[in-house]
Amino acid sequence: MTLRRISLLLALAKAYNTLAQVFANGPFQLHVGSVANTSIDGHAYPCLDTLGLCYEQGVMTLPSKGAGVYFTSRAQADYTTGYLSWHWADNGAVGKNGIAMYGPVGLVYDPGTNVAVPIFNQTGSAEVLGFDSTSGNLMMTGIDDTTMSNSSNSGNSITLSQPYRYYNNWYLCNVQLEEGLAPELLISWVLGANLGRLPTNPTCQRINITIEAIAMGYGGTSSS
Repeated sequence: MTLRRISLLLALAKAYNTLAQVFANGPFQLHVGSVANTSIDGHAYPCLDTLGLCYEQGVMTLPSKGAGVYFTSRAQADYTTGYLSWHWADNGAVGKNGIAMYGPVGLVYDPGTNVAVPIFNQTGSAEVLGFDSTSGNLMMTGIDDTTMSNSSNSGNSITLSQPYRYYNNWYLCNVQLEEGLAPELLISWVLGANLGRLPTNPTCQRINITIEAIAMGYGGTSSS
């Protein structure tokens, strides 16, 4: 985890203690589409068994008012830097498994593949996300270490000229998260896709994730 990411998460956690400084912006839905495959036109929602991001074709039928994705950030209607969670409703209602909310989203890795899977309730390793102001695509922050080099005058010290960037490595893949579980069609993240590396999983298809405008909330609800 980068120092920038740690700083942001600590700042958000600290802001929770002062309540008014943090906003859970939403609710809204995540639209999933693909330039390469126009038949992919649906939405993402939390899988009840694995808490991954499942995919379903078409527009989601909301179970109740206030249900959907929330983007936690440090300002009302700010969707540029923060993290994602899911609420089943704004009135305390719970989902089918008795849970009222999930969050935040973090990546789960396996050393045998370059396909990582975003999972809810990763409070200790939440990913810093943001929606691009031009394209509207959901992006994730990460280190650009392609310019890393050993400093010639300081021994083993390391410098980064561009340490912090946003990436769009989202794919839709059939993934088996655990032995004994059937594969699921999940929103996934391919490590190194921004460098042209292909997913090791042959079922993966490139996607873009955006806010579903017709299901957008009123812009921001304070955590207080």
